[in-house]
Amino acid sequence: MKFNWGTGIFIFMTLFLLAAAGFIFFASQQTINLVHKDYYEKGVNYTKKMEVDARSAKYRDAFKISNTDKYLVVEIEKSLSAKIDSGNLILFRPSDSNQDILRPVERQTSVLNFRKEDLLKGRYILKFYWYSDGLKYGVQRAVNVQ
Repeated sequence: MKFNWGTGIFIFMTLFLLAAAGFIFFASQQTINLVHKDYYEKGVNYTKKMEVDARSAKYRDAFKISNTDKYLVVEIEKSLSAKIDSGNLILFRPSDSNQDILRPVERQTSVLNFRKEDLLKGRYILKFYWYSDGLKYGVQRAVNVQ
């Protein structure tokens, strides 16, 4: 068989299409972790989030995070825990949403322990949302688990 320009174009196009098909297959097998599954609704309600952030600014330092040998300990100031009607504390793992941990917070709860064997080492974002007198509050802080 003689190699001419038509054969070269055919080989090039065939290799290009195989590479494109391989990339499409590879890309379709990747897991995609969105920051939020309901990101559109969160965007629509962004004004409410800004109001919650403004209301919560005075409580940024109202909780303390410490790493012990076996636990990640979150301590809420007693003055704040007495005001909480209900709430949630979320350990959000940015790299893998399957590793997120949600813990409900009730009135008078001032210490929450998370076992380190349930957590992966690395970065989490601690999100603390609560209701007090019918108003929503929320604070976020980065946490490194070692």
